[in-house]
Amino acid sequence: MQSTVFDKNTKWIWKTGGAYKDEYAEFNTEFNVENPSDVFLKVSYDGTFCAYLNDQIVAFSRCSDYPYYKFYDQINLTKYCRKNNVLKIQVWHNGEECMTYVGADAGVIFEVVQDGNILAFSNEQTLSRQMNEYKNGYLKTITIQLGLSFCYDLNTVKSKYCESVEVEKPLLFTKRPTKQLLMGERVNTAVVFSSESTALIDLKRESVGFLDLDIESEETQKITIAYGEHIADGGVRQIIGNRDFSVEIILKKGSNKYTNCFRRLAGRYLQVFFEKPIKINYLGLKEVYYDVERKDKKFSDKLIQQIYDVSVHTLRCCMFEHYEDCPWREQALYALDSRHQMMCGYYAFKGYDYQRANLIFMSKGMNEYDLLDICFPIKHDRTIPSFSLFYILAVCEYLEITGDMTLLDEVRPAIDKILDKYFSSIDDTGLLPEFGKPQWNFYEWNQFSNGFRPPEDKTTYSIILNCLLVYVVERYNEYLSMPVKVDGLKENIAKYFRLPDGTFKISSEKDNRSQLGNALALLIGLGDKSLAEKLVKDDTLVEATLAMRGFVYDALLTFGDEYKEYIISDIKRRYKKMLDAGATTFWETEEGLSAFRGAGSLCHGWSALPVYYFSKLLD
Repeated sequence: MQSTVFDKNTKWIWKTGGAYKDEYAEFNTEFNVENPSDVFLKVSYDGTFCAYLNDQIVAFSRCSDYPYYKFYDQINLTKYCRKNNVLKIQVWHNGEECMTYVGADAGVIFEVVQDGNILAFSNEQTLSRQMNEYKNGYLKTITIQLGLSFCYDLNTVKSKYCESVEVEKPLLFTKRPTKQLLMGERVNTAVVFSSESTALIDLKRESVGFLDLDIESEETQKITIAYGEHIADGGVRQIIGNRDFSVEIILKKGSNKYTNCFRRLAGRYLQVFFEKPIKINYLGLKEVYYDVERKDKKFSDKLIQQIYDVSVHTLRCCMFEHYEDCPWREQALYALDSRHQMMCGYYAFKGYDYQRANLIFMSKGMNEYDLLDICFPIKHDRTIPSFSLFYILAVCEYLEITGDMTLLDEVRPAIDKILDKYFSSIDDTGLLPEFGKPQWNFYEWNQFSNGFRPPEDKTTYSIILNCLLVYVVERYNEYLSMPVKVDGLKENIAKYFRLPDGTFKISSEKDNRSQLGNALALLIGLGDKSLAEKLVKDDTLVEATLAMRGFVYDALLTFGDEYKEYIISDIKRRYKKMLDAGATTFWETEEGLSAFRGAGSLCHGWSALPVYYFSKLLD
């Protein structure tokens, strides 16, 4: 619940001189502590922040919230305190909308509190400066999903502090329900090759963290550091379409040491480009991670153990302020991706708080169409309608596994709006039509279900969407005193989509049949053993992708252990191909890096599903 958590004298502030997009500011305050116990920093901000106490980093995070649903962080400073303390809070105000950030006015608000006493707080007297060592207003985009890059100049004489100005921003806050991210040690690296103008660094496995460097340069010069998950064309593929996976550093003559604590980078390789000779003492990442305790699981089959371990590492690379689909290209929270990650997380890690926090946060992303946003947080008019149903499914699974019915108090208003939208959209055919523009009728990454080319001005129907609605409502009915009736919808699905051979066509526009569509039909009771056999043996069915094979497995598991060996073998076969190709995390699709014209992610949270199925079938 949102409340006023700061004192009335504590103000939202920003540096003097106004604010603009892609700007960095630093705020400086001092306080004394006689008895270093129970000293806390409370802070909220727009964009990304990093806090230093006595020149030691104590916290960092991005806001990942909405202007109307603001988080504040509470950080224990006790172990870092001295008698006389200097607190510096640095804020990167992005300002530029992307799929991981909703643009808002620049600002920061903070208090240092001990036993109810305020030791320091933000107001107009707080000293602040623009961090001119960064190239402010640069607006260099990495990807449209991820947002902005940066350029840092190690030659800069830092600007002087001035008093701050008060800014108008909301004064109701919710305490961030997830833990603070942690920064680990430097990732071990190896130099693959070096020349007079470039060097390629291997991080040895998929890694996520902050750029960290220790470089000696003979002259002042700008270097470009590209990062990626694979080597192509002899090095890191920096430019892929309109994406630019790089950051820039302006080195001074002599020694250069720098760690960026604002922009997380991810991948397997770094490549640095330079014009004058440099000596690399270290170039890599400082690992950033969410602190979660792994469950210890051992399997006798070495391949299964390897697949399981790599799947868990994949999950860890996609857990930060919230779930992320892929740490390299997007770092975005999607309802489908996170549903898979939650299911795996119940078996891989201890505790349920992280799942609960993500489910509540996503419920705040309702849009004007009474559907959930395409991802969270975002301000965008396009949604993926099916993802709102996957969200409800994730809620049902949380309730089933944890028994924590209090979640419904938080999320039921959003769920009721979604279901009202769906059932009010059923037309005279008795079916749910696909949604018109600007919505994206996406189900999975194949040519028949990616929703990129819907017929213009024509009503279309998808078996996936209709079966998914029935499947989710039947799960949700288990928690309602008055179940929602879906028998009529189920009958119309059978009437409209069933083909003479007992399988189901994929849509009103295409007679192709997919594993996913037929698996969902089986899951809602529109099929028998013969349909299950076709899921396993009929190679004319369009194969389910890595993201959706779980529904095929779930459909087969309705027949008990009869298909257990098939499921295990299918997972081993598909995932061994990735391991044989050198994967240290699992890919977005089985095409790997070649997917999406060279932008396929080699670390994607939804592909960690072996964690769930190995735990379910082999524990």
